[in-house]
Amino acid sequence: MSSIHLWRRPPLSSPTVGLAKSLSAHFNPSARTKLRPSKTTTPPSRCRVATTTPVLSVHVPSSSDPRRNSPWRGDILPRQPKCVVSRRITTASSPLDGRYAKPWHDPSFMKHCPPETVEAWLVALLDRRRDGTRANAVVLDDDVDSTAYLRVLEAYARGDKSGGAPQKAEYWIGRLERHYAGVVRAFIDEYGTDGWERNGTDGEKKENGTSSSDLGNIRDKAMSAVRNLQPTVSCYNAVIRAWSEDSDAISVVRSRRWLTKLEQHHIRSDEPHFPEHHPLHHNLRPDAQSYDNYLHSCSRGTGRNPALHRRRAQEAESILRYRMSPDAPSSIRPTVESFNYVVRAWTRCRTDRTAAERVMEWVRTMEGMRRDVVRRETERRENDDDEWKRTIAPDAKTYAMAVDAWVVAAGIEAEQWYSERRSLDNDYRQLENNRRRASSKSSSLSPMEDRQSFLERRSVRGDGTDEMERAASLLRYMMALEEAGVDDVRATVVGYNTLLSGGWAKLANPLRPDVPLKSEAILQEMMELYENGNRNAAPDVLSFNAVIKAWGRTKRPNSASRCEWWLRKMIQASARTTTHEPHETASIPGPNVQTYNLVMEAWLQLGDAARVQDLLLEMDASDAVSPNSESFSKVIRAWLQEETKHRTPRSGLSGLGCENAWKWLKEMLERERSGCADLGPAPELFSSILKTAARTPSRGENLLIVGQETFWAMRESRFGIDSLAYEWLLEIALKVLHSPENHSRRRVFVESLIRQCCKDGLLSVKCVRLLESLEEEDGERTAEEGRRGSNFLGDAPFPATWSRNVSNKRSST
Repeated sequence: MSSIHLWRRPPLSSPTVGLAKSLSAHFNPSARTKLRPSKTTTPPSRCRVATTTPVLSVHVPSSSDPRRNSPWRGDILPRQPKCVVSRRITTASSPLDGRYAKPWHDPSFMKHCPPETVEAWLVALLDRRRDGTRANAVVLDDDVDSTAYLRVLEAYARGDKSGGAPQKAEYWIGRLERHYAGVVRAFIDEYGTDGWERNGTDGEKKENGTSSSDLGNIRDKAMSAVRNLQPTVSCYNAVIRAWSEDSDAISVVRSRRWLTKLEQHHIRSDEPHFPEHHPLHHNLRPDAQSYDNYLHSCSRGTGRNPALHRRRAQEAESILRYRMSPDAPSSIRPTVESFNYVVRAWTRCRTDRTAAERVMEWVRTMEGMRRDVVRRETERRENDDDEWKRTIAPDAKTYAMAVDAWVVAAGIEAEQWYSERRSLDNDYRQLENNRRRASSKSSSLSPMEDRQSFLERRSVRGDGTDEMERAASLLRYMMALEEAGVDDVRATVVGYNTLLSGGWAKLANPLRPDVPLKSEAILQEMMELYENGNRNAAPDVLSFNAVIKAWGRTKRPNSASRCEWWLRKMIQASARTTTHEPHETASIPGPNVQTYNLVMEAWLQLGDAARVQDLLLEMDASDAVSPNSESFSKVIRAWLQEETKHRTPRSGLSGLGCENAWKWLKEMLERERSGCADLGPAPELFSSILKTAARTPSRGENLLIVGQETFWAMRESRFGIDSLAYEWLLEIALKVLHSPENHSRRRVFVESLIRQCCKDGLLSVKCVRLLESLEEEDGERTAEEGRRGSNFLGDAPFPATWSRNVSNKRSST
């Protein structure tokens, strides 16, 4: 028999000091010392066996063991190491809180700490229990139980956004399983499974003088330690939850793996276990939280595969039906959140036209359960099997997701309707052209059907209005329930914004000029509700932006003016609020940068670059709103559009649009270098200026200056240059320097440009053709000679380093 140590560990003065000592020992291994009896420790002769706790030590991998430092995605249950059994007697430390046996039994223990801190605490706790034992052994007693592991698992399951949280949770659940398996093996080796005590009989003395009754007490203490270390359902639920919060494509598969383990509770043949009749027999079964965590994982819509989203919604639906069935255990009965997960899973099917109907089926099911419960209570009929149905009723989240489902269905219908209507428009124009040609040959043709009748007769799809009306009716129903005093149901600004931004704003298009008026009606309704005392329906900036977006998408002559009217209304409301008149305009928020960008986009669609620029200058001068990269991009696009669409510039100056575009791009680059984090150009802006300068009919030398400055700015930027930039700059030079008096300048410029292009290895086929056409124009080579070589490039063959794609095509040019 191993020796029995009968001294008490020195108790920690406070939980803070204890945690500090544990963390210090964890981060400074050299400072770890074996605990020795202090001067105030009770002498061994005064310790009683009845107050001691058995300690079983089991060999587990140390910090230097490669199995401990293996990747997180390793085997969850590796082969168990050989157990080395030893036994000590020690007293349990006093609990730090009278309500809990151990400080970590408090659910709020280290709840707001980062997962790494909680993990370090557990590692320090395990290392501290290893003191006084052989190397690579963890001491298992009342100070280490499954709840200590649970705190680490819960920390990683709390939605930590750092990478690897679910993998780390899997590591710790695997370590708990190995820890428990080692203790079970040690217990079986010491006491067996059938006969709980293999050594001696009652009344006999053991070799060390301990009686069988004392050893029975030791055995009971050991059973308690083993029982406390058994992995609980909450531990596995934490792992499933950790995966359900992860955005990895494999998260649903891993969540299903751990749920299946709970469902099957399969015990491997090489794992030690107790028979069913043994008091320590461990039998795990999933509970309602286990299934809810997995439904949460299925309903997140991870990935972009519509078919996969539908399969997951169907799986979530089948799990919920099983939990509702009479054969399901009472411990897994669904809750309102369970139904909401299934509803959310169907709302993630953004391309499924039947998803809204499936959502409504579950909403009606929940409402039907509620009616049945009320009817039974009225008739005084009780059924214990249906007790769980008392808490089932749709809440605000349920109805809000149903509204979103109908809005998505409306978007699908509207998109298909718009595509069909444009196709019919093309067909009608083709018929008009055919009839016009036929009328020139014969005057006896019957009158042609008008356009609107033709479209209505041929159109077979809805435009999404019916679906939007269903969504609006759900909002009105929520308001009626709220007025009736139904708990947890409230029509808030979220539901109205879903109608506005997710619905009508997306349905707006040039063929639906009535949509902005419907958006305005909803906005006016929200403002009236707020003025009547409904604070939850007060419109926010998203509500106003949705109305502005709807007007901008119609592209009507008055759409931009209407967008700016709402912008001015928001600005005036914000100004009055700052002048101590909030009671008059509290329902109208001030604009943000997105509001300005939407109005700028509306003027951009109408081709008014000057108005777009004025809005940017106004925003830049404002103290409340600052322009972002999108704002500068819209001004640049507006001036480039002005350059290409108007052959005679409105300003009367050639190339002014490109000049203004480069001026604003240069301003954005300077602000980015000065430290503005919200500003940064896109590579398309450089390319657009070069391409527009090359395609515009203007031939002023200002275009060549703009092209050169844009080219070198792009070259010095983080994006770098490409072959298209050389092509466009070459086109600009050939166009601007086309006159005979600029012949020498053009020659020098082109030679310098081509030399740099060849040095960069970006010579393209188009550049070569432009050079050959230039030589033919100058009469320096005939067309036949131009195909064999060039004064700018030399004679073939050309070095392979000159270009990425020309060397194999040069012979055909």
